[in-house]
Amino acid sequence: MSVYESIVTGLNEALEYAKGERSDLKTTSFESEQPDRQESFGLSALDVAKWLIAYNNAQENTDFLTPLKLQKLLYYAQGTAIKYTGKTLFTEPIYAWQHGPAVPTVYEQYKNYGKKPIDENFPLPEFNNDVNIILQDVYEDYGQFSAWKLVEMTHNEDPWCETPKNGKISLEKMNEFFSR
Repeated sequence: MSVYESIVTGLNEALEYAKGERSDLKTTSFESEQPDRQESFGLSALDVAKWLIAYNNAQENTDFLTPLKLQKLLYYAQGTAIKYTGKTLFTEPIYAWQHGPAVPTVYEQYKNYGKKPIDENFPLPEFNNDVNIILQDVYEDYGQFSAWKLVEMTHNEDPWCETPKNGKISLEKMNEFFSR
């Protein structure tokens, strides 16, 4: 079940419970209740990148991720985490680079691949259930698109559009955009 489906199911169950129609309410929710927007899951962007690479490589009939596509998936993962948990996945800032949002530490790690796919193989990092759900959802929603389609998408979104070139994209802008 996707994060979105879980939320809709939870809201419907809560409504039934409030109306007195359900006393057997079984809920699934994120582990933290209404966290402060400054909180983080405390992961590094490189750890999240490794999860995305390993998860992608474990899928059947998929190509390896390129560094450009990886950067966009990191941006969408951060935005999705902020939207649903109020927490950031990773602490490193995201910048508005020419080809869309980018995390410099991840860029430095994988820049030698250029336009080629990242063919590193490592086991899927183990994260808590909330993080795994977020990352799986992001991969399902955005992993289907090419790197250049993701660039086009981010270039039409407020966080990138409203940030000066090479400037840091604020978490507030990401929260505003992803919470719509």
